[in-house]
Amino acid sequence: MPELLPLLARQPIFNRKMQVVAYELLYRSSDMNKATFNDGDRASSQVILNTYGNLSMAAVVGPHQAYINFTRALLRTPPPFDRRQLVIEVLENQEVDADMLDSLKNLKKQGYTIALDDFVLGPDTCRLLPYADVIKLDVLALDQRQLHEHINYVKPLQKILLAEKVETYETLEFCKSVGFDLFQGYFLARPKIIKGRQVSESKQAVLQLLTILHDPEVSIAQVDRLISQDPMLSYKLLKLVNSAAFALPRSISSLRQAITLLGLNIIRNWINLLAMANLGDKPLELSVAAMTRARMCEVIAQKTDQEARSDSYFTVGLLSTLDAFMDVPMESLLTNIALSPELTDALLAYAGDEGAVLKIVEHYERAEWELIDWQYLEQRNISPGQLSHIYLDALSWVSDTMDNMGISRTH
Repeated sequence: MPELLPLLARQPIFNRKMQVVAYELLYRSSDMNKATFNDGDRASSQVILNTYGNLSMAAVVGPHQAYINFTRALLRTPPPFDRRQLVIEVLENQEVDADMLDSLKNLKKQGYTIALDDFVLGPDTCRLLPYADVIKLDVLALDQRQLHEHINYVKPLQKILLAEKVETYETLEFCKSVGFDLFQGYFLARPKIIKGRQVSESKQAVLQLLTILHDPEVSIAQVDRLISQDPMLSYKLLKLVNSAAFALPRSISSLRQAITLLGLNIIRNWINLLAMANLGDKPLELSVAAMTRARMCEVIAQKTDQEARSDSYFTVGLLSTLDAFMDVPMESLLTNIALSPELTDALLAYAGDEGAVLKIVEHYERAEWELIDWQYLEQRNISPGQLSHIYLDALSWVSDTMDNMGISRTH
């Protein structure tokens, strides 16, 4: 993988059942002296070549489609890639002329899927509609009256409507109610808080488990006894520990043996993960996001002379999604879980090294690269290109780990 790899992140696109059907690939130059790519064609070309060439497509988007921004030049001469997996996004604010329409007509004939990004009704943009399969509407840029106007115009044309910039569950429910088919945004990482609703029994059980696990006085015997009371959790943990993910020299036949060999902190993290992933009312993608975040935090710690504490970084990354899993504010959750003061401060205020790394990882996953503390990373000898490697390696690790856990990512 070349060091000139651009900063590359992916944002999931969900259907109405909250299943991932595609990812949009977000990117920029890894040369942090430049605010953005000066050449949009080079930007798109670089991400396409890296994604489909030097990288394994499966490692980035798995079996799903990839939405990638195309500029005018790329519309004329698209790279020769699998048309079933590539969705061409036509960027907004490009001149609509005979040349562009001819390019789209040819792409349509060749079987490409075409999406119109940030679509706004107008005399020129309406000329693009005959060639488009997916219409993306920015729900933050359009008010409700404008959204209804766009939906009423586009729906009879049998196009797929995609709501982008969906930041809250309230917005998600509104978008479902007005007829959108697909949804893109960061709502999944937020708790869905409904006042007056009781926490479900399954979530209560997970919270009790986490409370006991993170008690600083808990013993190996107590953890062994606690997990043994849940045969399915015990089975999944032993299956995972004996998988290729751990590559242990011998087979592990008991939880006590696993704790002795790997250490209580590592086992605690995996029990956290398995327990959270077992909550059936959340999309699988939340588990993917939690694991990716945890793995990135852990690897950054390993590369910054914090390897001895890398398990605590993993914990911070994993538990940073706990409020989204539980639909309870983080402040309330942490009053019940006896985390160390350092981990609590990292989760609530991004304090300390764990908090600084968590903040970097969260900005990276949202493609907010200008907000990343690059100076912090530079002082620890991590370049932008290396951070991109860490992210992509984390995606691959998550894919392998979920396979080892017997979790299918296809729908």
